[in-house]
Amino acid sequence: MRIEKLLPPTPPAKTWTVALEGGKTLRVTESTVLDQGLFAGLELDEAALDALRSAAASAALRARAVNMLSVRAMSAGQLNEKLMAKGATERQAAETVAWAVDIGLVNDAEYAKALVRHYQAKGYGLYKIKNELYRRRVPKADWEDALAEMDDAEDAIDAFLAKKLRDPEDRKECKKASDALARRGFSWSQIAAGIERRKYQTD
Repeated sequence: MRIEKLLPPTPPAKTWTVALEGGKTLRVTESTVLDQGLFAGLELDEAALDALRSAAASAALRARAVNMLSVRAMSAGQLNEKLMAKGATERQAAETVAWAVDIGLVNDAEYAKALVRHYQAKGYGLYKIKNELYRRRVPKADWEDALAEMDDAEDAIDAFLAKKLRDPEDRKECKKASDALARRGFSWSQIAAGIERRKYQTD
């Protein structure tokens, strides 16, 4: 297989275009062009062609990963899962994720802290936040430091009850508010203590 043309990147693209005989084109990084010594007219044997195809697939996956991460942050596990859903093999996805981690596009420890801050600001408790960390495939090794930065739950519970619980002596109101707080991830002991505080606030 012969390379008919080798075209440099056209902004905003950052990949070179390798035009093969027969009309097939591949997009590869500049490092691939240099490492494999590519030029127009080069004859590729099967091994070289396979290496070029592999490099093109890697470049495409890296570009896809960058696009995904530019939309929103995600954990290494989420990125791996999404790449495989788009057709990457297990090995290709793992290599792309390792590259993203290596250049700092993915940082599970910082992502965990960002999630904790985000969901606590929305008024959620420990159990809900742990569920989000699990759902977003954040490694448990990164949970402890992130959760250690949580503020005390009392303020969030008191703010919620101040809006939702007008009469802390009304059992139906208390149950409705308690169930809502439980769904938000607070423990029953935290909720009970909050209702007791609410009683004193309304006296």
